[in-house]
Amino acid sequence: MSSVLTIASRIKGSVGKTAWEIVKRKRLASYLNSDRRPWREGYYEYRQQRLAEAINDDALLNTLAENRPLPEGYGYRLDARIVEIPWVLSRVRTTPGGRFLDAGSALNYDFVLTSPSLNEKQVTIVTLGPEGQAFWQLGVSYVFGDLRDLDFRDERFDAVACISTIEHIGMDNTMYARDLEIARRSDASEFVLAVKELRRVLKPGGALYISFPFGRYENHGWFQQFDAALVDTLVSAFNPSRQYERIYQYHPDGWQLSDREASKACEFFDVHALENSKGNSTVAGPADYAAGERALACLELVK
Repeated sequence: MSSVLTIASRIKGSVGKTAWEIVKRKRLASYLNSDRRPWREGYYEYRQQRLAEAINDDALLNTLAENRPLPEGYGYRLDARIVEIPWVLSRVRTTPGGRFLDAGSALNYDFVLTSPSLNEKQVTIVTLGPEGQAFWQLGVSYVFGDLRDLDFRDERFDAVACISTIEHIGMDNTMYARDLEIARRSDASEFVLAVKELRRVLKPGGALYISFPFGRYENHGWFQQFDAALVDTLVSAFNPSRQYERIYQYHPDGWQLSDREASKACEFFDVHALENSKGNSTVAGPADYAAGERALACLELVK
């Protein structure tokens, strides 16, 4: 009887997966036939498709690794994930050593975790609360915890990635976690504690690959956008032996290399604030079709 139930369960799961794939294809088709405004139906499916293409594009990864200008129109009407995830993978793929920490769970997609850049890595993901999907069958370890107080011994990891997460430290993270005491807003300066913890768990010579929204300082309650002064504070807290910085800026025709001076006045488009103000999820969005940050800082900090 148990084997019959197991088979029935697998069939049910397969049917459910197929139905969900049909829904996703319809959403993607709807988005492709629209004006491709961020956050409308099908946006996530479209972003996922383009991201999957990007992380398997050796020419693009080489461009990012060599800090060359991005292809014309790259990341058209997409948020910063289309830049920061390939940027991290372009560096991690040549990082010696196998222990790799994703601090914040930005890489928690099956197509990312199985990408060539992570083939030889022993991946651990630390996040505040359970993800909707967990890929333990791929050998990924999941730990629930606070980046300000990590449950890892000193010098555990060869490399650490922290993708669009540090800006949430000390802010209101109740939308992300079940432990409301940890997730409630405390002190916006506590990102320094997280940076020091990420440094602590890195081996000497290991690198922290960290990215976050950049421009004029903004406090949105659930995150803060870093300005040049906060970037310098972050770097000082890590105290790197070597550091590399790249700024990317969003334009109406896509993402491109920039610098601090050119992007210092960039503002963040907060889709949550717009949804709340209108009382619905049908978002018109800004005239330049920004999906979030209009500038992104990507730092490689070597211990």
